[in-house]
Order: sequence, then structure tokens, then C-alpha cells
Amino acid sequence: MTDLKIIPRQVGDAVVLTLPGRLAATSPAQIAEALHSAGGGVAPGTRLVIDLRSVGSLPGWLARTLVSFARDRDCVLVADPEQAESVVDGPGAAVRQAASLGEALAEPGGVRQPFPASGAVSSLAFDSDDLGRTEAFLSSAYAPMRIGSDTGHAGTRISRHSVDGLSADRLDLSFEMTYDVEPLGTICLCDVESGTIEDHRVDGWAETEAFGPGDLVSFSPPDRPYTGRVARAKYSITMFDPALLSQAAGVDQPVRLLGHRPVEAGAAQHLRTAIAHLRDDVLGVPGVGENPLVVAAVSRYLAVAVLNAFPHTASGERAGDGLDAHSRTLRRAIAFIEANLDRPVDIAEIAAAARVSARAVQLAFRRHLGTTPMAYLRRARLDRARAELRTAVPEQDTVARIAARWGYTPSVFAAHYRAAYGEPPSATLHREAGPRVRSSGSPSFVRAGNEQRSENRAAKTNTPATGRESAAPDAGSASPASEPDLAALGELASLTRMSARSVTDVVQKVVDVAAAVVEGADLVSVTVLAPDGRFSTAARTGKAAAELDRIQHRRGEGPCVEAARADGPGWVVSSDLTTETRWPRFTAAATALGCRSVFSAPLPPGPGPDRLAGALTVYSRSPDSLTEADRRAVLLLATHASLALANTQLRRTAEVRRAQFARAVDTRDVIGQAKGILMNREGLTADEAFDLLRRMSQELNVKLVDLARTLTGRHGELDER
Repeated sequence: MTDLKIIPRQVGDAVVLTLPGRLAATSPAQIAEALHSAGGGVAPGTRLVIDLRSVGSLPGWLARTLVSFARDRDCVLVADPEQAESVVDGPGAAVRQAASLGEALAEPGGVRQPFPASGAVSSLAFDSDDLGRTEAFLSSAYAPMRIGSDTGHAGTRISRHSVDGLSADRLDLSFEMTYDVEPLGTICLCDVESGTIEDHRVDGWAETEAFGPGDLVSFSPPDRPYTGRVARAKYSITMFDPALLSQAAGVDQPVRLLGHRPVEAGAAQHLRTAIAHLRDDVLGVPGVGENPLVVAAVSRYLAVAVLNAFPHTASGERAGDGLDAHSRTLRRAIAFIEANLDRPVDIAEIAAAARVSARAVQLAFRRHLGTTPMAYLRRARLDRARAELRTAVPEQDTVARIAARWGYTPSVFAAHYRAAYGEPPSATLHREAGPRVRSSGSPSFVRAGNEQRSENRAAKTNTPATGRESAAPDAGSASPASEPDLAALGELASLTRMSARSVTDVVQKVVDVAAAVVEGADLVSVTVLAPDGRFSTAARTGKAAAELDRIQHRRGEGPCVEAARADGPGWVVSSDLTTETRWPRFTAAATALGCRSVFSAPLPPGPGPDRLAGALTVYSRSPDSLTEADRRAVLLLATHASLALANTQLRRTAEVRRAQFARAVDTRDVIGQAKGILMNREGLTADEAFDLLRRMSQELNVKLVDLARTLTGRHGELDER
């Protein structure tokens, strides 16, 4: 085995293989293995470009290895003149060669265009010690600028990947460089890895700034020139069109960033994640960056991360937006989204279709569905991808191809898919074909279930009364169905995406949707198992359901108790309680209340210390009335209800943390104001003023913040005395 690894890089329609500079200790077999490994996944007919410029002089054995690999392929060797002579003098006369990547990428007899057609990923690399060449390159790649160096040395290495106005660059400057740059015209994010950027001043700033390792900053407003000095630094630059900020914020006017440093560390980390996703998962994977849906999604993701990280001018809300955020707006917006899932869509287009402002659309989705328009769009595309996976033939299609059709990169698609459906997409693709009910994330879920029941009107469930399975029931039998409640369809579609104000709101909606879509249900309830082991009914459709739950909770037996326990079965069913033997005390009480059959599905616990487990239970007054289709619907409802509960718990935790942070900031500000008053009145230093406040707090037995608030609120009275 060899440690040599050559990473293929897509550049336009070609794939570039760059050989590392140190190959002295590498054997011909190892190089051949690395080349075949890197080029093995390249589609037939794709041009391969082997970049040898970092290697130096080529020994004869290396030239023969390269020629052997290149001879039967559409391959071009990029080499400097001395290297080219080494190849030509050997057996390489029949292999095409070029002096630069541009020449290698050009069509035979044609002229390479300086920029690719729209939608193609562009890659470039620059490596020079010449100050003049470096200034010329930087001026063409960024904005007109003047650079300088006291030593005359200009060791510069730059790489870039870009598509449709998005670019991700890495820069390594091994010298001290001064710069004076004209306005960039773009949002420019700088993340310093090593070294420093010093004396950075943007036109209009009162003071200079310095950035070091770990700093992620907005380098300069798009319309301002700037100056400064780079001191032997490695850093990354990410640039995009400022118009993306307006689109992401849903406003018509340009959005300006009001600060150049992130407001908090968490927001900075989120922004780094977005940049890494653009660089590694979209621009760094051949073919992915040429998908317009993927590019649109990553553009918005990056813009939203920037708005979340930096203060900006689009944080206000117009007074009339709340009045427009009604159900008609929501219906028009959803209709537009569902009709345009296969093309890039932004918030401005959705708002135009709904005939309201972008802010009103966002408020409508938040108010009625507990989500955002773009989150709804992503989930709707995920549902379409799942539908394709369920009908695809594994030998003819792949997960990556289906994910790309709906605007997902493979890694992001796999993570979102598993979170939404509880299984990897490959499991759905390769599952044995058979009758299936669609995911509850789609409005067609209930319709599909009812169609299936209509096709099997005569079939009935024959589950043994003593059965206790832990696997999901088959959808092979069904019972007659009524036309589904159209209002319930919309509620069901929003269930997974909702993030209500409380757990009570979530479980009540779960119960209401279950009662609407499960035909055999006469009573529905949700049992919650607290971390201390106590059971309680969180929501139900009637007093009889609460009484049936209470009997099970008090006696510690019954279907909802067993389903809710962590060590219980995956689901619990009894088709006829009059013949049930597992829970004698419960069955006696249940039959007395008129209940004849029951089905209970678990609600898996979510993450965190306050996680809630439980069970969704459906009761029927008739035996054998809960069909397989009904049971599958309950299982899917329970799964997505668990996700909704987890979202609500996370939201509640985040709100508590925000409130705590706000109180901490308020406390700090009040104490700082009090210190300033004492410093001004008494001529104290900051430490002396704080020490005085602390002593007064102890002597008066009053909290320090309360004392500071009193001082800041009444210092005018003190000045009059």
C-alpha cells in the first residue's frame, strides 16, 4: 500500500490531477496506483489533466509511468519547458503536453475563454515570488490594488473555486505585504488561520483593526476602499454578491452589515460551518456545484449565516406585515412552492406569488406552521426525493443522483433524510418493493393511505389477541375509507415542521391529526413518561380516553404503558379486548367503558436531560376495526410527533438561554453605567469604582445589580444635592 494520494479536482469539463512535489521515495508502482485510483471514477470521455509543475525534474522512470497512464486516455500533461523535454526525450511524444492549465483545458485548436459559462465551477491556482505578477493577479482576482514589500520578496500561493458569484479562496503569503485596495463590490469574509493582518483600515473607520488566528471578520463593506498590512499569514476569503443578503432577509432595499465582527462565538461557528459546506461539499465535489438547486440553496444558507452573525440593517419589521400574515397568504405561498420545487426559488418570488411582502410571508409560516418558507421548501423537496427513492430501481438510479435532482449534496441529504424518516436513504432505495404509505411530511400521505384502503375494502386485520410484535406492521390489508379531511392534510403536512410554544400545543395537535386521519379511531390520547418514571395524559380527545389512560397509569399495565417504556415493544395492539389475556385488570375496565380494540405506538425520547418519552394510543369501540393502514398511519404520526416534540424542547431551551444571556448583558451594562457615574463624580478608576459598589452592596445587604440600577436611575437627584 502507498500513502500517496492524488485528489481529483473538477475544472470546467476536465478533471485535474496534481502530483505533489516530493516523489523521490515513491516507487513507479505506487505512483501508478495513485493515478489509477484518482482517475478510476472519472467518466469515460472526460479530459484528464496531470499537473507536474510542482514535481521539478522528471526522472525517466516517472516519465514512462506517466506516459503509460496517459496513452489510452484523453490526457494532457502540464509541465514547464525542462520537464517537457524530459517527457519528449522519453517515450512521450504521442502524449499531448501544455505549458499551463489554461492551454491544457482549451479545446484542440480553440481558444480558452477566461471565464466559464454560467453554472460551471471555475478553479484557479496562483504561485509566484514576483511582486509585480502578484499585484497584477490580485488586482484581476479581487479589485484594483497596490501592494508593497520592504524585502522585494513576494511568496504568494492562492487557490480559488467559484461558481455563479460565490467564491472560496485560500491564501498563503510568506512575506509582509502592504495593500491599498479599491472597493471590492462584494461581501468579503476573511478567516485567519495563522499570521496576522495589521493596520487594517476601511475608509470611514475611526481606528485601525488587527486580525489574528481564529478571527472571522467581514473584511470591508462592498463600497469602501481599505488599506493595511498582511504579516506572513494564511487565511481564507469567501466572497458573494451583496444582493444575496437582501434576498435572504426578504427586503427590497440593499442590506448593509453594521459591524465587522460576529456578535457571538456561536454565530461565528455557524458561519464557519456554512463556509466549509460551500467550499468542501459544493465547490470541492466534482459536479455538485453545477446543480442550480444546490447553488441556490448554499447561497441562501451562507447569506442567512452572515445575517445571523453580523448586525445589519434589515432587522426591522413593517407595521402592516402582521395583518397580511393570514391563512390566504399561506395557501398562496404553499401553492407556489409546491408548483416550483424543481427550480431555484427565493423568498422574494414566494412573496410575489402570495401578493404580500417577504416579511409577511415569513410571519404567516411562523404563525400557522411554526416554520419558515425556505424550511418548508427544503422539506417538500425532501419528500419528493423520498417518493423517488421508493419507486426507483436500485440498478438504474442512485441516492446521490436523486439527491442532486432536488438540490441536496449527498452528505447533507443523508443527514436530513435520517433525521426526518429515521433511516438512511440507501435503506429506502434498496428496500424490497411492496405496498407503502408515504411519509407524513407530505400532504399526499393521508391521500395515499386512503387510496390503499379503498383498493382493499374487503381485507380485515387478523392479528392474534396475544400478539406482541416489535416490528412495523405490513400494509397488506386495509378497510373501507372515507374521503380524507382536507384540513387535516394541511395539519399533517405541518406536523413535522412545527415548533410550537409548548409541549402541550404539540401533543394536542398530534391527537387532533390522529383523530382526523385514522378512520377506526374513536378516542385518541398521548401518554407522557417523565424522567422520574411517572405517567400522565398530555392530550386526549375525550374524557373516556383520559379515564382509559388513568386506569393503565395507576395499575402499571396496558398497551400505552408498555409502548411508552424504553424496554417495551415497538408497538402494542389488541384487536379484541374481550379475548385479551395480557392485562386482565385493564381489559375488564376498558370493556366496561365500551372499548373493544386498541393500538399504541411509542414516542421515542428526544435529546437532552429533559427528554420526554411516551406513547400515542388509538382506541376503538369495535373489534378488528384498526386496520393495518390505520396502524401504519399511527406509527408515522408517532415518529414525526417525536421530532416536533424535540424541536419544541430545543426551542424552549434556546429561549431560556437567550433570556439568561439578555439578563447577563443587562446586568453588565447597568454595572458599567454605575461604575462610570462613580468614576466621573469621585475621580475613581474602574477597579476602584467597582470595589466601592461591591462594599456598598455588602454593607447594605442589597444585590450589586439592584444597587447599580438604583444609582443609574437616580443619579440626577444626587447631582442636585
